[in-house]
Amino acid sequence: MNEVPISRELYDKLVQIGIIDDSGVRMTNVGSSNYAEHLIQPWAIWIDWNLDPWDADIVKRVLRTKEGEPRGRDYEKIIHDCQEKLRQLETNCSQAR
Repeated sequence: MNEVPISRELYDKLVQIGIIDDSGVRMTNVGSSNYAEHLIQPWAIWIDWNLDPWDADIVKRVLRTKEGEPRGRDYEKIIHDCQEKLRQLETNCSQAR
């Protein structure tokens, strides 16, 4: 296998967002989701994009496949999260982006 050098800055960023993870935390799931099967997991996106809880939950639900729960349920939850986020934007009650 050929090694390709990357900058220390890029390496550190990949460690920070979990793409490079020597701890093994991201190699397994707790529950029935399938995140550990993928190189880029929702956590990495949340960290890199600095998402608030509502936006992070939407990303999580789009990316997951959860055994035993119909796919439509995720979209119902996404709609509910979007409704709450819109409520916050309209009332200016959060650090909405």
